[in-house]
Amino acid sequence: MRSYYLPAAALLTLAASVTSCKKDKNTDPDVKAYTVPTTYNFGNANYTSSTQRIKMAVELDTYLKTANTGSTLVPLDKTKADNLWNNANNPYSDASLNTSGINIITPMANASLFKSYVDSSVIYNNGTTASQGTGGFVPRGTNKIIVGPRGLEYSQAYTKGVMGSLFFKEAMRLLASVKAMDPKDTATAQAAWDEAFGYLAVPADYDTSKTYTSTDANRPLLWGGYLAERGKSIQAGGIIFSAFLKGRAAIGAYDKTVRNAQADTIMAKWEQLAAASALAYVTSPTASSAIGNLGTQFHALSEGLGFILALQYRSANSKLSAADFTTLNNIIHKDFYELINQTGFTDLTTAQNILKNTYGL
Repeated sequence: MRSYYLPAAALLTLAASVTSCKKDKNTDPDVKAYTVPTTYNFGNANYTSSTQRIKMAVELDTYLKTANTGSTLVPLDKTKADNLWNNANNPYSDASLNTSGINIITPMANASLFKSYVDSSVIYNNGTTASQGTGGFVPRGTNKIIVGPRGLEYSQAYTKGVMGSLFFKEAMRLLASVKAMDPKDTATAQAAWDEAFGYLAVPADYDTSKTYTSTDANRPLLWGGYLAERGKSIQAGGIIFSAFLKGRAAIGAYDKTVRNAQADTIMAKWEQLAAASALAYVTSPTASSAIGNLGTQFHALSEGLGFILALQYRSANSKLSAADFTTLNNIIHKDFYELINQTGFTDLTTAQNILKNTYGL
């Protein structure tokens, strides 16, 4: 029988290697024991600035939509819209927003674009019936929407655009920054994590089984509302909220591995929520019940534009390729009159397939 042996020096090297590997498995001796709460009531949690910006965006959205009431002209005041945009001259019904010292502009990407949507809501609210090449109003049920010459509903483009280019963008940036932090830099990580949580706009005791009403002062807003509206089938609400809780608890315990895993979970699921919302809005205009109803079709496409814009701020680990994002972006920026009149809805079908295949929807 052949004998196999290692020289003594090699045995010592191997022993040292084994010892080193065992030690490497316990490289987080400073991780403290911790429990994950069921609500976001951490003692030092502070996401006031996020919450205030959410409220500001919602109040401007509410004001712009007053023009949609009924079938006759409901005037909009450009000065009031400007003040809500800039947080100037005490424009908000909540006095704490007026004195907050912040606005929705500072952290927003493409702010000039979204301001142009606000301005256009005022400009095209002129009592003119819209047609291709002419902005004005389009009936939608017993009310109306204000659209531009290419069919874009400006108030929806503003609201959904800000959801992506401010709230989603900032949440993705903040969570990515936390992943790069030293696990013992808890104060900085907690502050960034809290701010990102605030942009989700759900209550600290968020409950996915609860039906929140429009009169509930503590109801989810914007992205928080979409957790139920478009995210139920992908369980977005429970997954994202639970990950925020677990990640925040892990930060306080120096648990970098769990912290980073939860950040990745939030970013991926939030992105999938944006994609699911975009899919709904590039699909509904092609339904037989929507064909011929410009108000329904343009409203949906305008929302879809905002959610597709959000995808440009997706995480580095995103499943969406640069080429597919470019295709989606090009499609949703086409003249809406052309999109809804294409035989077989060629472009919208292409967009649907990209979103379905990329995100498993």
